[in-house]
Formats: sequence, structure tokens, C-alpha cells
Amino acid sequence: MPNPKETAIPPSAAQVAMLEALTANRGSSDLAGEIASLRNEISELRAALVPVPSLIMTGQHALDEFKRITRGATL
Repeated sequence: MPNPKETAIPPSAAQVAMLEALTANRGSSDLAGEIASLRNEISELRAALVPVPSLIMTGQHALDEFKRITRGATL
């Protein structure tokens, strides 16, 4: 695979600027933290959207399901 830094014709100033803009390290730790946060949020949403085993719930199962979906919610 060719290396973009090794060319037969010297790159123009615009090409060099584009390459530097694409490969610049722009707060990768912030990005990694944001991605981790989004992954956690997605897993929480998936857990909240798990379908119930039946359409009609009664008794203790209904109470447990209500507690699960309202965990952390302020009413």
C-alpha cells in the first residue's frame, strides 16, 4: 500500500494542509470518553427496551417491571 508521505511528485501546499487536517490529533481522549459515554447510554436504552414476556402483567411481575423501568426516574 502506498505511503502518502512518499510520492513521486511533491504534494502541493493544499494537499499537505488537507493531510495534516485529516491526521491531526484533535483531543482523542475527549472523543474516546464521549464514545464510551454514548456506549453506556445505548446499553441502558437497550436494557430499558427489552420486551416483556407477555402483554398483560399482573401481581409481582408488574411491580418488578414498573420498578425496573422507573429506576432513577423522578416522578
